[in-house]
Amino acid sequence: MSAQDNRSLDQIEKDIAQHRERLASTIDELAYRVKPANIAKRQVAEGRSALYSFTHTETGELRYDVVGGAAGVAVLLLTVAIVRRVRG
Repeated sequence: MSAQDNRSLDQIEKDIAQHRERLASTIDELAYRVKPANIAKRQVAEGRSALYSFTHTETGELRYDVVGGAAGVAVLLLTVAIVRRVRG
């Protein structure tokens, strides 16, 4: 027989209570993680982080070549949209 078999009733009840608390904490954490609003917040944070790392160097300086190119594309798309609206 193992040492576990010799536990007192109080020790068994204490162990069950501890397991119950850990299980409740785990369930609460899972519920928090799968909540749609929290998933959306994580996705937004990841997107911002990706955009920042794409547009800035490792030292935090702005990458003008990337930002300038993106600004050029935005101006081009805006111009096309305006021309289409005026013509049509």
